[in-house]
Amino acid sequence: MNNEYLIRLIHEYNPQLAGRPIDVAEFRRDLYREIEPWLTKKQAIAIVGLRRTGKTTLMRQLMSDIAHGTLFFSFDEEETQKKEVLVFVIDYAINVVHATSIFLDEIHYVDDWEGVLKRYYDQKQSKFIISGSESLEISKAKATLAGRLVTFQLDTLSFSEYLRLKGGAVPEVSAVSGDFSALEHAYHRCLSQKEYYEHEFVEYLYKGAFPELVREEDGAIIRRYIADLVVRKIIYRDIPAIFDIRRRDLLYDLFRFACSTTSGVFDIQNLSRTLAASHETVAGYLFFLRTAFLIRIAEPYSKSPAKRMRRHKKVYVAHPSIACAVLGYDRTQLTEPVLGPFVETLFSGTFFWRDKEKNEVDVVVESPVLIPVEVKYQNSISPADTKSLRRFMEIHPAKKAVLVTKNIFERRFLDGNECLLIPAWFALLTRIG
Repeated sequence: MNNEYLIRLIHEYNPQLAGRPIDVAEFRRDLYREIEPWLTKKQAIAIVGLRRTGKTTLMRQLMSDIAHGTLFFSFDEEETQKKEVLVFVIDYAINVVHATSIFLDEIHYVDDWEGVLKRYYDQKQSKFIISGSESLEISKAKATLAGRLVTFQLDTLSFSEYLRLKGGAVPEVSAVSGDFSALEHAYHRCLSQKEYYEHEFVEYLYKGAFPELVREEDGAIIRRYIADLVVRKIIYRDIPAIFDIRRRDLLYDLFRFACSTTSGVFDIQNLSRTLAASHETVAGYLFFLRTAFLIRIAEPYSKSPAKRMRRHKKVYVAHPSIACAVLGYDRTQLTEPVLGPFVETLFSGTFFWRDKEKNEVDVVVESPVLIPVEVKYQNSISPADTKSLRRFMEIHPAKKAVLVTKNIFERRFLDGNECLLIPAWFALLTRIG
C-alpha cells in the first residue's frame, strides 16, 4: 500500500496532529472507569466486544484524557489489514509523531499482530490500547503477550446505561440482596416512577443493546440497523475473515435458530439433523458465533466438569433486541409469551440447573454465595412457580433465592429459606443475579 495514502489516513484519524481537538461523546460507558486506571500502567490494554457497542468511542475518550503523545488507527478497512501496514503505522507513531500511547482499532484483522506488538512493547516501551470484535483472536494473543496484555470486554448496554444515555432518571441502587429492608427502601424510592421504568424496560429489551439506537423510535430503522450493520456484517464478513467458513448461509440459519430459541436447552445432535449438517460443523459454527459475541452458552450446574460437558446446554442471543431484529418483530409482537425467554436472556449467566424430573432453575450464581435465580415474567406467582427453586435448595447449600417477576416485589420463605421476588426492571438496576 502507498505510504502517502497511509500517512493521509493517519492524519484523518488524528485531528490532534493538526492542533484540533478530538471530538468525543460526553456519555461514558461503565467500563470506562475500570479501564482508566490502567492508562498509567505499562501493560497493553485490549477492549473486546460485539460490533457497534462503542469500542471505538471508548478508545477516543481514553485518548482525549491523555494530554499529549497519542495516535489512533483503525484496521476496519480491508485494504489496511496487512502486517506491513501495522508496522508502518507503529513506526510512524513512534518515530514521526513521537506517540507514547498508540490506539489500534479492530486489530484482530491483521495477521501476527500480537508478534508485532510484542516486539515494539519489549524494545520501544510503547503503550498500546487495542480493540477487537473477535474474542478468540485476542485470547490467542495472551500466550504471545503473556504478562503484557490486560483484557476488558465491552458488553451491550446495561439497563442503567441505557437510561442514562437516554437522559432519564436512574436511581442510585446498590446490590443489597443480603439486606431486604435496604432493598425495599430502594424500591420504594423508585415507586413514583414505576410506570416509566416498566415502559423503558420493554423499550430496552426491544432496542437497548446499542448506543446509537437509544433515541431511535422507528422500528424499521432499529431492525435494519441491527440486522444489517451488526448481524450480517459479523456473519458474512467478520467471522469469515478469521475462520474458514464454507457455508455462511448455514451460519446465519444457526444464528437465527439461536434467536428463536434463546433461553432454551439445545442438543447438537438434534440441531445437526434440523440443519442437515454434521455434528462437527454445527459445533464449530456455534463456537464461531460465541467468539464473535453474538451468542452465549450456559452450562448445567455441577461440581463435575465431566457432567457439565456431557449434559445439554442453553443458548442465549447476546441481547433480546438482536433477536427481535433478526426475527422481524415489531413492538406489538412483544406479548408475555414472547417476553418470557427474552427477559431470561437479560439475566443469563454461566450456569443453569436442571434435574432428571425436569425441574429447572434459570441461573445459578456461585459468588459470593450460591444463589438460584428463576425468571417468571408474570403478575402472579403460585407455589408451583417456586417448585424448582425449592428443589434446588433441598439439594444444594443455598439459603437464599431470587425470583424475577413482572410486577411483584416482596419477600417469601420457601421451606424456611428466603426468596426475594423482584420486578425485572428493578432486578437489572440492582444487578441481583
